[in-house]
Amino acid sequence: MDIVDLNIERRKKGDNLRVLRKNGFIPAVLYGKQTGSDIVLLNYKEFLKAFAKHSISSFINILSNEVAVNGKTAVIKEIQKDPVTDNIIHIDLHEISMDEKIEIEAVIHFTGKPEGVKLGGILEPLMRHIAIKGFPKDIIDTVNIDVSGLKIGDIIHVGDLNLGDKIEIMAENDAAIVTVAEPSVEEVSAPAAGAEGESASQTASASTATQQTSQKA
Repeated sequence: MDIVDLNIERRKKGDNLRVLRKNGFIPAVLYGKQTGSDIVLLNYKEFLKAFAKHSISSFINILSNEVAVNGKTAVIKEIQKDPVTDNIIHIDLHEISMDEKIEIEAVIHFTGKPEGVKLGGILEPLMRHIAIKGFPKDIIDTVNIDVSGLKIGDIIHVGDLNLGDKIEIMAENDAAIVTVAEPSVEEVSAPAAGAEGESASQTASASTATQQTSQKA
């Protein structure tokens, strides 16, 4: 996984969070493995710029003037957003150790076009993320699944995945990930009704024409 350098400052308990956000900062908490937690600040623009090219699951290399947090490695555990503006208002960071296993939610990415889809079937993803565990140097943030061989009715389960010996999948083997469903049957009653309407209209027109001829005679 990628490692992203990020400048992080410590903040004080008495700081007004609303003012900090207005001034372009994101209040955050860095949860340490042994040192407890530190309340910190991230620059909003720098954060967006850093993760515009990297996955949000990337490791963060903390750069700071504060000796207590400088040089630590962390991952983002939670991002809180304003429900109205969708702006980031708080972030939870968890310190990690490179010699200890971590668990993350990896994104599932499907590749290829299933055989069943070519015959009219519908690809139905049943999972978009999957929890995996491993050492930081081995962990991945995306699980690619080739679905090109799937036929209508086929299902890929967690037990079908092979991510190697260094990554553990934290889900039940029988959990379904993706399937190709039967093509939906289109209703034909509407066109039939339209045809009947057309026929009725033509009959009515013919009847009217006959009446008009009769009256002239």
